[in-house]
This record gives sequence, structure tokens and C-alpha cells, in this order.
Amino acid sequence: MMDMLAEWWLIAIVVAASTLRVAAPLVLAALGGMFAERSGVVDLSLEGKMLSAAFAAAAVSAATGSAWLGLAEIGRAHV
Repeated sequence: MMDMLAEWWLIAIVVAASTLRVAAPLVLAALGGMFAERSGVVDLSLEGKMLSAAFAAAAVSAATGSAWLGLAEIGRAHV
């Protein structure tokens, strides 16, 4: 009985950690949208920017064979 309870706690902790890890980019995009809205700029393309940056990073990584260059492309795509 104790092993099953420990296993359920482990599953709950793994699910919570996964939720936080996956939600982080969306939370950051929402914060960016909030600050843009507060400054008077309506920015409706936050998810599109995230998608285009991810595509550019994957394309650069695939073309060059270097994950580091793909990460550098993410930094350039948001500017």
C-alpha cells in the first residue's frame, strides 16, 4: 500500500513539473503582451512570433547541424 501511495506522489510531482516546464513560454508571451498592452500597443501575434522563432531555430539547426546556432537564431528572431 505504501509503495502505491509513493508512486502516486511521484506521478503528481512529475506532472506538476511538466506543467510548469511546458507553460513557461506561454506565460512569458502573456507577460510580453501585458506590457505591450500597458504601453498602448495591441500585439495580437505573440503565438505567431513564438512559432516563427521556433521554426527558424529548427531550420538553422537542421541546416548547420549545430544546436547552438539554432539557439542563437532564436535570439535574433525576437529582435
